[in-house]
Amino acid sequence: MRKLFIVAAFIAAICFPAKAQDKGGQEDPFKVACVFTDHMVLQRNAEAPLWGWAAPGTRVTVIPSWDNRKYQATAAEDGRWEVKLATPGAGGPYTVTASAGKRHEVVLQDVLVGEVWLCSGQSNMELNLIGATSQGVEGSYEAISEAYEYSDRIRFYDIKAGKSFTPLTDIDCKWKLTDGETAAGVSAVAYFFAKRLTKTLGVPVGIIANPWGGCLLPPWLPMDYMEKYVKGQIPQDKYEAILARRDEPDPNREAPRQVATLYNSRLYPIKGYALSGFVWYQGCSELIFGDIPYYDKLQAAMVRCWRDLWGDKDNELPFYFTLIAPYGYSNPAGTGRGYFVENQLSSLDIIPNSGVAVTETLGDMGCIHPAKKKEVADQFAVLALENVYGIKTGLGNGFAHPDWVSFPSGSSVEARKIHQSGYDIDIRKGTEDAPSITIHFIDTRIGIGHYSDYGFQVKGFEVAGPDRVFHPVPARTLWDTVVIDCSSVPDPVAVRYAFHNWTEGDLKTTLGIPIASFRTDDWPMK
Repeated sequence: MRKLFIVAAFIAAICFPAKAQDKGGQEDPFKVACVFTDHMVLQRNAEAPLWGWAAPGTRVTVIPSWDNRKYQATAAEDGRWEVKLATPGAGGPYTVTASAGKRHEVVLQDVLVGEVWLCSGQSNMELNLIGATSQGVEGSYEAISEAYEYSDRIRFYDIKAGKSFTPLTDIDCKWKLTDGETAAGVSAVAYFFAKRLTKTLGVPVGIIANPWGGCLLPPWLPMDYMEKYVKGQIPQDKYEAILARRDEPDPNREAPRQVATLYNSRLYPIKGYALSGFVWYQGCSELIFGDIPYYDKLQAAMVRCWRDLWGDKDNELPFYFTLIAPYGYSNPAGTGRGYFVENQLSSLDIIPNSGVAVTETLGDMGCIHPAKKKEVADQFAVLALENVYGIKTGLGNGFAHPDWVSFPSGSSVEARKIHQSGYDIDIRKGTEDAPSITIHFIDTRIGIGHYSDYGFQVKGFEVAGPDRVFHPVPARTLWDTVVIDCSSVPDPVAVRYAFHNWTEGDLKTTLGIPIASFRTDDWPMK
């Protein structure tokens, strides 16, 4: 009986040679990188890299079913090989077969070609579509209940790898179709973003999601980029304080603090996977840690790093980020968030091909995770549709902001032009000494204020005199302007809007898009 078993095993080994994915990386060095799995979405109309490992000198052949062309590469001394697949327009499903000789073969099934985006950040990007304990997401019930309709068109590579102190090449993650069960557990912002894109473009959308709640930004950067792009740009003591932050040895405990620990585990394994751009929702931790004045420098260094990882020297991959929403933090009346949003916006000056989603009216004083995630995702989608896909949405591709402010003629304010967070404001004196200040806005599309009322009263405005003490003042909208009653403030010289941690500022465009906090002074943060 034993002899018969041995003979049968021998025959099976000859007739049915083991494939690489059945033997594991230790026994057989041939494999494709972890980001290439069944159900993946490849970037359309691209030279999409596909890579893996084999014994040095091994000749590898990759054949995608859309053109049946043989793409070949030879494994280098470190075993790495790479081909670049000429992907077609959107379509599928296809297969992609990678082989090395007759015994080694990996067949990737149900591959679609469409649009791919990387969505990252901290807990507001991480918040699942179904929400979290006592923290819901508006519109989640409808989105989850109809998810099956979109499950084949929206696919997620949802990275959950822990922190790592060295760069990883392999993580445990697979592409998944987003039926209701899967969709409920993925990023709400990323899902709503993907849904808007697939409905408008009519193509599959793949999302690489890798947020980690509570993380700081430096963990997404390797040390060499900190040295090259951050050192010397911020005070040396602050730089050294960032480098001194250390993560727990346990890779799954506590929010990441240490430089490079998320870069190693969540970016390095997927670097170069062809995509259309980056979406980022992060910053609350920096506000809490007091990294307010130099967040823009950190963010710019991170974007430079990511674009370099993807071989993008010409800044063609867009970077869209979210302004942090109003929240009480430890002091609702504090102004830290106002200065932080201002600093975030200044990133537009130093990060080419970038854009923002504004959240000023979407916050919650008692919850750092606002329920309105679809509004954020839609702003990202409009930016992408306008700037990446050339679709004229009719909604514009910028954010509404003030371009001039007129003070009473008797004010001692200095008439000048100031550069404030990505745009210029012209400070003027009016011809009359009426006790009012007029602020004019641009990029509103069809005006600001309430959907139906003219002269709508708005909250969140403050005015100060030379003593730099700000006082709440009444204000109302009129077409593209806000008119402020400053009669209670002698010699008004400065205006601020929504410049606190928590604010009831309710200024929006008539399309419902929030207007970001701003100020006309340049007084230093206390």
